[in-house]
Amino acid sequence: MESCSRTIMPCAACRLLRRRCTNDCLFRPYFPPAEPEKFAAVHRIFGASNMSKMLQEVPVDHRGDAVTSLVYEATARLQEPVYGCVALIASLQKQVFQLQSELDEVLAENATLRAQLSVALSLIASCQSFPSVEDSNQESNHQLQPSECGNSDNSDMMLQYDQVTDSYTELANMFL
Repeated sequence: MESCSRTIMPCAACRLLRRRCTNDCLFRPYFPPAEPEKFAAVHRIFGASNMSKMLQEVPVDHRGDAVTSLVYEATARLQEPVYGCVALIASLQKQVFQLQSELDEVLAENATLRAQLSVALSLIASCQSFPSVEDSNQESNHQLQPSECGNSDNSDMMLQYDQVTDSYTELANMFL
């Protein structure tokens, strides 16, 4: 007669600890045989006995999350023995801070360019005669002169004109 008992493939924990794996093994659902490195890291940092005690204190429905967290912490401790996952968190926070400051710079530059575009468009609207886009492409030497604008007496308009003359060409080329 054949034996009715099937041999159970030991979980990674039981395989590493060289013990028989039973159906009610505490580690079996969380450390499958195909991933022995997970339990090896946790065992090296926390120990099998401490891991067993920690898992028994956690409710069954939260054990998977607890194991994931412990594996993450153990892996981080093996890579960075002093600070563990705190070193990775600090590194990520530094990266977020650098990216945030870079984003702030880009947004400030964007606001400046929008303001310049607004001034350029208001200057264009206030001018009585302005060459068309086709004319400005064909006659690249032609520049808008203050005398071509209706408000040439206004000193504020002249100041804006001087600030925008160069940037208008760049902005116009961006939108062509």
